[in-house]
Amino acid sequence: MKDSKTHWADLFSKWGRKLPGLSEQETEKFQMAIKDGNFSKAISVVKKSDELLRNTKLNIAITGDTGSGKSSFINAIRSLNDSDSGAAETGPTETTKRPTAYPHPIHPNVIVWDLPGIGTKNYPTETYVEEMSLDQYDFFIIIAAGRFTEADNHLAKEIKKMGKKFYFVRSKVDVDLDNERRRSHDFKEEKTLHMIRSDCIKQLQEADIISPQVFLVSRWDFEKYDSPQLQETLANELDTHRRHVLICALPRTSEKILKEKQKALQEQIWKQALKSCALAAVPLPFLSVKCDVNILVENMREYCKSFGLVDDSLQSLAKQVKKSVAELKSVIKSPLAKDITKEEALKRLREATGEHMMTVKYFISVVPLIGTGIAAEKSYSVTFEVLHAFLDEVSEDAQRILKKALEGAENNQ
Repeated sequence: MKDSKTHWADLFSKWGRKLPGLSEQETEKFQMAIKDGNFSKAISVVKKSDELLRNTKLNIAITGDTGSGKSSFINAIRSLNDSDSGAAETGPTETTKRPTAYPHPIHPNVIVWDLPGIGTKNYPTETYVEEMSLDQYDFFIIIAAGRFTEADNHLAKEIKKMGKKFYFVRSKVDVDLDNERRRSHDFKEEKTLHMIRSDCIKQLQEADIISPQVFLVSRWDFEKYDSPQLQETLANELDTHRRHVLICALPRTSEKILKEKQKALQEQIWKQALKSCALAAVPLPFLSVKCDVNILVENMREYCKSFGLVDDSLQSLAKQVKKSVAELKSVIKSPLAKDITKEEALKRLREATGEHMMTVKYFISVVPLIGTGIAAEKSYSVTFEVLHAFLDEVSEDAQRILKKALEGAENNQ
């Protein structure tokens, strides 16, 4: 018979060189621990990774001229309406006197900063970098409603010197499209978008900005144009943990973003299952079941939040698409975040394990060496299965909510 160490070795042997959800450094430490047969150290790496992920903050800087649509963009990227509580103040006059932080309403570790425009009387170009303490931000989005200014170009070059990423966003393209539609007899939306994008890139290249990334967005149609590509680009150019944090907080405005959320959360499941596995290896009756339930509750609630299965998120979305909350909730099959209780998690645990097997697991777990190994492997597989199944549920719900939210939108345009 295999002892617990052999059981654990078999469990880990299937993993290759790259582990999802871990940074390169964490992966290296984890694999070294496994190679040395030090499973306690391997578990410690995973726990520290989880803690780091929970504490990782992402600071996003938004800047641009007065009237460029900064505040509206900040609200849209945080899935808020301009009139919602906590939304950035919008208006045709300058509303940003100093850097202002806007934490995400559900994922507060993601903080969007509204920076005063560069090149103004209060913030001249020459001193802007120092006064704004630009080194504290992870990346920058420079917004313009028309042409990007010389000050914008200067800022981009300064950001590049710092070794940080910046992206140009051309806002209010819906206004440009409406104007072109009225002017032109042979209006083609894609042709007009290409013309606007090409003109922006040409301006920036003439200002010696190499390979500028320009994205066309509309606050009122945030799911359209280049917004999904912008969000995908932002995520893909971040490190492992910051990428995960951003993806979980991104607006649920496209199927592609929803799939990215599902994938990002799937990559973390094995880590949660491994924590359950480690706890099951401790020969204390019912400790494993209790901890499994806690792990399930914590993660299931996070899945609901990431996919907007929260009352506040549904209310904000309903207001945005001019539908009732009841209409959106009518397509939801899984529980909302507030309904994820220990009883709900225990029910799912029993369904996955079977009442008989939970009793068997209790007695097996107190058998030295052999029993703890079997219990650990069972805990891993059941936790993995339950979290995967629930993530699929909420992902499908989010797809249905999106479809319901956009229902009839084409006919209203």
